[in-house]
Amino acid sequence: MNRFLLIVIIIIMTLLGSFGGFFFKKSTDGTTILSILKNKFLYIGGIVYLGSAILNIIVLKYMPLSVVLPMTAITYIWSMIISRFVLKENITLFKIFGMMAIISGVVLIALS
Repeated sequence: MNRFLLIVIIIIMTLLGSFGGFFFKKSTDGTTILSILKNKFLYIGGIVYLGSAILNIIVLKYMPLSVVLPMTAITYIWSMIISRFVLKENITLFKIFGMMAIISGVVLIALS
């Protein structure tokens, strides 16, 4: 499979993983375990995570784990973007430096 296509799949995979976490966060609005289990966002998050896992398996067929696993750190970047713009969370300078470190590491691994 084309390396560019694999990287695009990794980006989509990490985006799905971040949205899975976002929907799990939305499912915790309930006050009891039962209300969380009845929350549709719990199941949406599970389905989205499952899609991410399937894409991960596909990518692992063509790329080594030592490359794919570090690239999944892109999930943290998507999560920070989602939490900032959707959940209105604050992004500190320290977090921005962390994101830059992740991006630098992913680029170095992708180029290797």
